[in-house]
Amino acid sequence: MSNTVYASLPAVTGACLDPCDADQRTIVPAAAGLAALTPALTPRAVRVLGQIEQAQKDHPDVAKFLGLVALEIRKAGDSAAVLDDVLRIMQEQRAEPPAPCPAYSWCTETGDHDEHYSPYVVAPSRDAYGRDVLPVGLTDFTGTVTVGLLDLDLTPAEARGKLAELRVHLDHVEQLIAVAEQGAAIEHARADQ
Repeated sequence: MSNTVYASLPAVTGACLDPCDADQRTIVPAAAGLAALTPALTPRAVRVLGQIEQAQKDHPDVAKFLGLVALEIRKAGDSAAVLDDVLRIMQEQRAEPPAPCPAYSWCTETGDHDEHYSPYVVAPSRDAYGRDVLPVGLTDFTGTVTVGLLDLDLTPAEARGKLAELRVHLDHVEQLIAVAEQGAAIEHARADQ
């Protein structure tokens, strides 16, 4: 199928056209038909569109957004109202902070979301490589809150069990420290003799 639009637009001949005369009508390409239907651009709109085109080249990260603004300016024929609307929308977005999570006070996600995350709690000291030790956080992906501990997603009861194991482990670490202190004291006493 061709990209030609069958339209009843008058043929551009430079002479006075009679819209009722069927002989003066023709088949026009789609682009010409659309151009005939779009409003003429004001000089200001032409300048703004040139600035937008340059900004798209200079800032490719916002080129798609600028392209949408340019499209709206072309539809309107002038840039003033379109730019006013864009500025109003941007100000509204800045003025309204995203709504906090309606489900959980601990969730750090804002706005409309289905997955919930808490901030991580980490041990106050880091390991020898500078990594956080024992990060723990809450998540909810399916309507059930889990505790992320030791790279596991645990129920609260399972997390309490792991915490009890860690407390016993820390007691053993404390005993090792005591043995090391006793050994250091014995070595120090031998050195004094």
